[in-house]
Amino acid sequence: MTDIVDLARRGWNKPPKVILQWVWRQLKARRAAKVLPSYDFWLNGRTLATALGADDFDDLLGRIEKSCPFPGLRDARNLPGALSAAERDTVIARAQRVLAREVDLLGSGPEELGQPIDWCQDFKTGIRWPMAPSRRLPVNRLKESCDIKVPWDLSRLQWLLPAGQAYVLTGDDAYADFAHDIVEEWFIGNPICKGPNWICPMDVALRAVSMLWLFHACHRADTWKEPGFLEQLVKSLYLHGRFVVANLEWADVNGNHLTADLAGLQLIGISLGGAGGAKKWIDLSWRLLTEEFPRQVPDDGVTFEASVPYHRLIAELFLLPAVARRAAGLPVPQDYWQRLTAMAGFTAAYTGPDGRVPIWGDADDGRALPLGNQDINDHRYLLDLIGAATTPSRAETGEAIWWLGTGGKKPPAAANPVSQAFEVSGVHVMRGGADHVFVDAGPVGMAGRGGHGHNDCLSFEACLMGRRLIVDPGAYVYTADWQARNRFRATAAHNTPEVDGQEINRMPRPEWLWVLTDDAKPEVRHWSTSGDVDLLVAAHSGYRRLKSPVTPVRGVMLEKSTHRLFVADGFEGTGEHAVRTRFTFAPDVRVAAARPGVWRLDPAEGPAFLMVVAGGDWQASEEDGEFSPSYGVKVPTRVIAFSRQGPLLPLALVVMPETGAPPDPVRWLEGVVAGRFPVPGLKR
Repeated sequence: MTDIVDLARRGWNKPPKVILQWVWRQLKARRAAKVLPSYDFWLNGRTLATALGADDFDDLLGRIEKSCPFPGLRDARNLPGALSAAERDTVIARAQRVLAREVDLLGSGPEELGQPIDWCQDFKTGIRWPMAPSRRLPVNRLKESCDIKVPWDLSRLQWLLPAGQAYVLTGDDAYADFAHDIVEEWFIGNPICKGPNWICPMDVALRAVSMLWLFHACHRADTWKEPGFLEQLVKSLYLHGRFVVANLEWADVNGNHLTADLAGLQLIGISLGGAGGAKKWIDLSWRLLTEEFPRQVPDDGVTFEASVPYHRLIAELFLLPAVARRAAGLPVPQDYWQRLTAMAGFTAAYTGPDGRVPIWGDADDGRALPLGNQDINDHRYLLDLIGAATTPSRAETGEAIWWLGTGGKKPPAAANPVSQAFEVSGVHVMRGGADHVFVDAGPVGMAGRGGHGHNDCLSFEACLMGRRLIVDPGAYVYTADWQARNRFRATAAHNTPEVDGQEINRMPRPEWLWVLTDDAKPEVRHWSTSGDVDLLVAAHSGYRRLKSPVTPVRGVMLEKSTHRLFVADGFEGTGEHAVRTRFTFAPDVRVAAARPGVWRLDPAEGPAFLMVVAGGDWQASEEDGEFSPSYGVKVPTRVIAFSRQGPLLPLALVVMPETGAPPDPVRWLEGVVAGRFPVPGLKR
């Protein structure tokens, strides 16, 4: 009953056209749920050939073998020589773990799967979803600790890809045979439209991409030539396409789910020969992809979902069908490639000098086609991948070589990264040498829905002299622990002021895990960058709804020659308020009070830093914090929080190398901020 009320509430103010479209799509999906299982019985080689515009099944198989949408597998014989010895060894080691049925998904740690695999189980908790009609199954079981992402990610079959890679590198049939057995096991354990793995079209689409890649990697092995298996594989891919096209994930604001649906549909259509029903899928999905791309990724190249991990996923999802189309001889307009290049530009900007990225917004480890061995938070391969795809030039990283193959000329030298403002997203990046500061001065994301964005307006991450010191806490999990989900996306978790214990953007209901109220309208009041000093002053309206309205105003300044980062918070408003601002440190940073207003920060390696605070009326406390580097993983870290109750007063701090610090850093800081920051309350 609650779901019905929620649905009515969200649709109350929608135009009649939108409501009618939603009803039509629901009816279409319901019909598919009834019809597709019957297709599973009558589809065979002959009927598949007819549906896909082929003369017979052998003709269809010939078209499929020639229609490889993965350029990296078109010259697969060159791959072993193009990869480094370390890359090859890592692939083989990962493949050996796959052959042992060992997976490590979503923070599970090494987990050995049973035989046969229980595809309906969250193996982290042992809780299962029943093999019932998929449309009737719950996605969010918030009263239990289970996570439907576990069976979904397991059934994406991306964990199986190293077996196909190892077969390409070695020619050892054991790898291809194992991949064949697991795919066949999946067919048996997941009848169409039943169980949890036919709930989410995005996962259906990504699973199809994995199956296609494995086929083109392993198709020379005898087990992948078995007539019965080939018929079952083609039938399953066809049903995957039929399911996706009947269940496209439309929303009032479309996002990565619809993009994944369309990318998968494009690859299925190309791979199944591009004729008959497959051609309709190609035409439909490409038309919609080209319409969605500028909506989801504005001209500044930053995905509107306000998340760095989702930026990576969405870049891959838009790149994959473009690469497949070019491999198939289909056109891709120049402005499409240019928008991908803009996405790479943002990736270059947010990548820190340590090669890692700020975990801004949600992070669920999602990938389109993960073929590399780099750390989950190392996005540098994406620069190589998009660069080699758009130039075109020779791919250099292992991930890009697997995607694109070994052709092309030597890539041009990369330009030195500079400070940049991304005006639509509101992200500002300050950098100089090994200093890197990432500031969110933008909207909540998803056109005000806040889907994968957090309450982090005016928050920042900071690397100084190549050392990551202040971090975003990450996202941790989704439905497996809804309290933790809300805790990690809350204002209190981020490096930004919290006023009167309120959220920057309200959470309408705690169980609405992907909705925030669009309260905090950002305002950039000043941005300047030079060879030595970058300065940003920004504010937001999130607390103007209070009985006594407040506008937080933050100034952030990077002094590059001295590697000093200044942060000053002022507040426009009257009355008495409780204000709390916290700063979360990287897990390897030790924090120790040195003297009043001064803390010593010791990274695991490299020079020590001081954090100096001016604002005697603020109370400081050292606290335990949490940091989530990837989905399902959290580690302890330290936090310094500053709080006060009463009239609104400013707070200023600097983080700087201990070497070269002034003798009385607190008094020195008071003099610096008074003359440099246009922030309310600071003396000038």
